[in-house]
Amino acid sequence: MVNTEVIKKCQQGDRESMCEIYRQYRKNALGTAYLIAESRGIAEDIVQEAFVEAFSRIEQLKNAETFDVWFYKILVRTGWRMVKRHNYYIPVSDESITDLDVDMNSSIGIDNSDTRMAISEAMEKLSLPLKTVIILYYYNDMSIKEISTVLNCLQGTVKSRLHNARRQLFCELYGTFDESELNKNSCNFFNRKEFGINAKHV
Repeated sequence: MVNTEVIKKCQQGDRESMCEIYRQYRKNALGTAYLIAESRGIAEDIVQEAFVEAFSRIEQLKNAETFDVWFYKILVRTGWRMVKRHNYYIPVSDESITDLDVDMNSSIGIDNSDTRMAISEAMEKLSLPLKTVIILYYYNDMSIKEISTVLNCLQGTVKSRLHNARRQLFCELYGTFDESELNKNSCNFFNRKEFGINAKHV
């Protein structure tokens, strides 16, 4: 999270503060956009448009401490719009899947090509709302409350989408669905520690 003073300076038109926000948020924003769009090119367009919109509207942000959720709300909305606009499909064997930095892949628990391929194939089959909940919860380490704000929906809706997304991914990765297995911490894909991030309480 960027310092709130930097946000306030940015709201006053300070260009160096804008650059600082961009430097701090670009990499994770690009990773989020890539997971939504499954295309490096489209992800870069999403990030660029999201930052342009964020900086043009940042004066409207009433509480600097809520910048994270506010920005990702813009990013996700931009991502959904661009994906629908392009109606883009890219095979999981496409080179752009391995185009992101290795440390970005490791941060979400993708440590080898076979695992990356399996997860990519499974994620492709999720609807945009379900995929986005998985991305925000695991990759961005957001709480249910934060996700509900980003997606402008009830917390119960987020929990339902998260459960349905886990169930679909579990079926795709393991062939069958077992509620007890899904809830086990030993199920690495659904364990935040395996994503290389710290868990937050729901």
